[in-house]
Amino acid sequence: MSTMKTRWGEIAVAVGAGIVAAAHIGIVPTAIPSFRAELGIDLVTAGWVVSVFSTTTVLTGVVVGVVADRIGYRRLLLGGLVALIVGALAGALARSGGQLLISRVVEGIGFITTLVSAPSIIAEAAAPEDRRFALGTWGTYMPTGLALGMVVAPAVLALSGWRALWVAAAVLSAVWLVVVAVGLPPKESASPTAAGSWIEDVRRTLAQPGIWILAAFFMFYAAQWMALMVWLPTFLVEERQLSVTTAALMTVAVVAVNTPGNLFGAWLLDRNVPRWMLLAGSSVVVLACAFGIFASGVLPDSLRYGLCLFFSFLTGVCPAAILSGAAVFRPSPRQTGATNGFLIQGSNLGQFLGPPVMAALVSFGGSWAAGLWIFSATGVIGTTLALLLKRAEKRLTFKNS
Repeated sequence: MSTMKTRWGEIAVAVGAGIVAAAHIGIVPTAIPSFRAELGIDLVTAGWVVSVFSTTTVLTGVVVGVVADRIGYRRLLLGGLVALIVGALAGALARSGGQLLISRVVEGIGFITTLVSAPSIIAEAAAPEDRRFALGTWGTYMPTGLALGMVVAPAVLALSGWRALWVAAAVLSAVWLVVVAVGLPPKESASPTAAGSWIEDVRRTLAQPGIWILAAFFMFYAAQWMALMVWLPTFLVEERQLSVTTAALMTVAVVAVNTPGNLFGAWLLDRNVPRWMLLAGSSVVVLACAFGIFASGVLPDSLRYGLCLFFSFLTGVCPAAILSGAAVFRPSPRQTGATNGFLIQGSNLGQFLGPPVMAALVSFGGSWAAGLWIFSATGVIGTTLALLLKRAEKRLTFKNS
């Protein structure tokens, strides 16, 4: 047993930073009609405003992780929150679609730096016996932040318009900037051996098979989860003739229930349930729920919606299992940020691809039932990746024994 005590206050501050960053994504979908009308931008540009966070993360994840390992996680986290503030304020002042898009690129840089720095801080603040649970709780940042943004956005839009919504996001990040500055001790958490090659750090990180398996699973998980979250409101309005408000609230509930799912995953990890087993079980859940959700006319709508909730909750164990795996498969503590960056790249690639692939399948198939294919594929591939992870963990255990 380690003599180190887990610094839960620092962990809470780091998780809160992730939630704040994700809220910058959650505010956008509801505001699309408003800023499109005012700025006169087309649907394609609006789509890029939504997806630019994922694009920035996919392109820079490992690089930002290496930077974090060199200059210190606390310092980069503070810089990420500053970028979120600057980008949001610039967006509130935008006078064209191009200006808004550039401001979102700045926010996207703040988003990825926050997402790479925060879990590294959590890993350092947790005692070895608490690390699996602590890193498992980090996965709550995305559903909690999305739900926060989606809940607040309609009220702010109704009162003051979309620009006030961007200002509100900036204020939230500014508040958390102060919380981080006060709540995290001003120490450098970067590796003391900062003199090595950056390319060598990337090479060592990407040479770990387990990291590739985790990143691939994260990509497929994020693709199917984000596809459902993005298109559920449209389905409820177009196919079930529900009001926009009702559809939005029902979607928020599906997003929000992923948060306790993450905590459930962290709890199971803390009780030594194997990581691969959690991922394999969630993949089976995806397969089972897919048929009930997308097979029109087989189940009543109330039960189909219940399956959406069940799907979001049970698959919530995935981020907990994946993100806690970074501390297991990283080559050394020096590559913590690079490892986290690569995993986040996988997640955001899935978020980027999932919604358009779902839209293409539905358009090609002529009905929402065609969405069954993306969920079936991710379920089968996810089960295969989980079994490969089991082998990778066994090899790692044998190597370290």
